[in-house]
Amino acid sequence: MKFPTLALLAAAALTAGSCTKRPVRPQFTVVSTDSLISGNGFSCDFEYRFASIANAQDSPALAAIERMNIDRFFDLENFEGTPEEAASAAIRQVTSDMTPPGNTPESTVRPAWEGEISVESEGSVVDTLLCYVITRASYTGGAHGIYGTECYNYSLAGGYEITTADLFTETQLERLNRLIREDIYEQYGVRSDEELETKGFFPEYIGVTENFLVTPEGITFYYNPYDIGCYALGSVEVSVSREQLAGL
Repeated sequence: MKFPTLALLAAAALTAGSCTKRPVRPQFTVVSTDSLISGNGFSCDFEYRFASIANAQDSPALAAIERMNIDRFFDLENFEGTPEEAASAAIRQVTSDMTPPGNTPESTVRPAWEGEISVESEGSVVDTLLCYVITRASYTGGAHGIYGTECYNYSLAGGYEITTADLFTETQLERLNRLIREDIYEQYGVRSDEELETKGFFPEYIGVTENFLVTPEGITFYYNPYDIGCYALGSVEVSVSREQLAGL
């Protein structure tokens, strides 16, 4: 059974028995790392602003969320160190990827370039959920840079990620798909998928995405460049209010 309001949806994410014990609320602190790496024909400026859970040790759930956030923010896998150590590991990995092996033919080596990688995050609590947003912007050579927003919603009690399948029934998801498409029609002043295509959209990919953020006002779905349209279209956001969700 799925519930029609966010308060109840969030409550459904609580583990059994959690009603008798309030989950530990996270205390966020920003861990900053700035580093300029140069060599082998490239120069890259790294800027990391990681929203770390300072009291993660106070709760198994918060500790689990912190580990997932470190992996996702720094693009690592099963990393066991601190955010500062993760930043160093991420910089080493990027530098290694950008440095050609010593036996690489000169004709295949990338031309010299100067770039930057900027990543920051922010955490908040909405009802019984910890909601986490990562924003990225980078240029590492090529025609243009890339940017994007990643959203994650966790159960404060259980320390696991919440998905749309946890929040909505299949019928509600179908109705939500229609709401999203109608909202995009209105945003871009069109009345059909054919008109969306003229704006740079890929209509067949428009629908509910797992890249969503629960907010006090409802839910916002985020579509990064190339998700549902060409790069020139940019990012697209669709917000669905609590009142709309209640009517699904």
